[in-house]
Amino acid sequence: MGQALEQKKEEKKRNLLEAARILFSQKGISKTSISEIAQAAKVAKGTFYLYFKDKDELLEHLILQISRNIVTLAYEHAEQHRTDDFTENVIIFVDYIITYFSSHQDSLSLIKRNFTWSMVQHSLEQEENNALRHQLLERLQASPTSHNYSQRELFNIVYMIVELCGSVCYTSIIEQVPDTIDHIKPLLYTMIRRILNHEPDQTNPDF
Repeated sequence: MGQALEQKKEEKKRNLLEAARILFSQKGISKTSISEIAQAAKVAKGTFYLYFKDKDELLEHLILQISRNIVTLAYEHAEQHRTDDFTENVIIFVDYIITYFSSHQDSLSLIKRNFTWSMVQHSLEQEENNALRHQLLERLQASPTSHNYSQRELFNIVYMIVELCGSVCYTSIIEQVPDTIDHIKPLLYTMIRRILNHEPDQTNPDF
C-alpha cells in the first residue's frame, strides 16, 4: 500500500515536471502560470504546492533532471563506443552532449547557461545517481592513455570541460556567437585535446 502511494506521488511529480517542460518551451517561463502547469499535468493546483513551493523551485528540479539525463545518455554512448584512447573517450562523451543540444534546442533554451559541472555534480550526487559519478571517473581513469591522472585531477578536468562545453553550446547553438557550433566544435575539440594531453603534476595529492 505504502509503495503504491509513493509510486503515485512520483508519477504526479514527473507529470508536473514534464508539463512544465513543454509549457516553458512553448510559452516561456514567465508567461506560464502554475495553474496551467497543474492543468496540463491533470492535477489540482493545490497539488503543485505539495511538490514545489513555486515555479523557480520547479525550474531548478527540471534543470537537474535534464542535466542528469544528458550526462547519463552521454556516458552510455561513450561506453558503447569506448576506445583505448583516454582523450578520444572524453571527446566521444562531449560530442554526444553537443549533438544532443543541437537536436534539442528547446532543452538548451530552457536551461540556458545552467548546464554546468556544479549542476551536473549536484544531480549525480543524489543517492540514485552517485554510482554514475564514480563510474564515469573510474572508467576514464582506466583508459590506458589516461596519463595516470588521479581521481582528483580527473574530477578537475571533467569540471573544466563540462563548464566549457555548457557555455559554448548555449552561445554557439542558440545565439550563434561567436560562430555556429559546426565552426566552433573543431576548435573546442582541439582545446580539449590540449588539456587532456598535458602531463599531470605528479606532486598533486590524490583523493
